[in-house]
Amino acid sequence: MDQVLKKLITQTTSIIFMKNHLSLIILLFSLFCTGQQNKSISKDIYTSAIKNAVDDFREKSSLLKNDNIFSVSYKILNSNFIQINIIGNSNKFYIDGDKPINRLPTNYLEFNNKIFYWYDDNEIKLNTSIISKLQEYGLIEYNADIIEYSRDDKKKSISYYFCTKDLTNYKKVKSNSLKIKIPKLSCK
Repeated sequence: MDQVLKKLITQTTSIIFMKNHLSLIILLFSLFCTGQQNKSISKDIYTSAIKNAVDDFREKSSLLKNDNIFSVSYKILNSNFIQINIIGNSNKFYIDGDKPINRLPTNYLEFNNKIFYWYDDNEIKLNTSIISKLQEYGLIEYNADIIEYSRDDKKKSISYYFCTKDLTNYKKVKSNSLKIKIPKLSCK
């Protein structure tokens, strides 16, 4: 009886172990496929979405008058949606010797003494012109003894949600939280 029970426990444990591994494999595969799907959106599409969001922000947003320096971030939600977030941000970028301590932006747009900067993970090489531009706005500090970073949880930002196949189709949400429910947007 003990041997039968041991054999049954061993088989049950083996089945549970295999199910857990199968679940893990399915999870990893789905994450891999999602990552591949995100990469299928071309740089031109998310760059255009960023430019469209910045244009709308500078033409229509009441938040424009509050700051001169804006951080722009983008997130490819899936093959149909891109989220662009714009928030005023005057935190500095620190360089020790010739090495950045924090990640420097790779791109910027400038309009009427206001700068909008962002990071592009697909751009590896540092653009030296952006360092000069950030210096003009007082955002670069060399060889700092103390690194300061501030965050205002009450500060409002605007999140834009674009259809990847039609960047003229978008919705925007003003909020002080980055955790926003995606608005209903009909993308074809």
